[in-house]
Amino acid sequence: AGKAVGAVVIIDNTFATPINQNPLQLGVDLVIHSATKFLSGHADALGGAVCGSKELMQQVYHYREINGATMDPMSAYLILRGMKTLKLRIRQQERSALEIAKFLQKKEAVEAVYYPGLETHSHHHIAKKQMKGFGGILSFVLKGEMEAIKILLPKLTYANKAGNLGAVETIYGPARTTSHVECTLEERKALGISEGLVRISVGIEDTEDLIADLEQAFAHLESASSISN
Repeated sequence: AGKAVGAVVIIDNTFATPINQNPLQLGVDLVIHSATKFLSGHADALGGAVCGSKELMQQVYHYREINGATMDPMSAYLILRGMKTLKLRIRQQERSALEIAKFLQKKEAVEAVYYPGLETHSHHHIAKKQMKGFGGILSFVLKGEMEAIKILLPKLTYANKAGNLGAVETIYGPARTTSHVECTLEERKALGISEGLVRISVGIEDTEDLIADLEQAFAHLESASSISN
């Protein structure tokens, strides 16, 4: 649709990474990445990247010459170093993400699970067609909303609770207090974001350990729910 009206089509490919999706081959004009996330992979550097045709990149480069904000050498080094293990990290993260998504689908306390690798995902067919893998990001909705989140997350051992993503450590972030904390309740509802929505950025820990950790945390949640009922 963008091409039809002569627009420059830009895509944020941070979640997919170049390992799983190459938008330029799909006709996109510019691809941007938060290199702070998967490209760096260790939550220790800030940076970004943009890729596209020589003509467009000349315009971007000229703007940056005037605007400034050049990446510092240490961040550049850390991002380049992190990219050397990108494929290995992504493959482990998405292996675990799929297993976690399947696990969450079976839990009574979970209302919905969102991961493009699941056949039940509304856009699974699109992801399967244009991606080489489904990435390490998934989310789920707890029926008990924030009250359930406050019980479940503290019981997890492999859970850094933050708004970041793409690191070697697994990170859990409730949308209400991280990605959409600046939205009002009404705005989140309008966007279809439940108060019980939790995003997981899966790390490179052993899949079995992550599942076992969730098992014990959900057992505690289920016990607490049965007592309150």
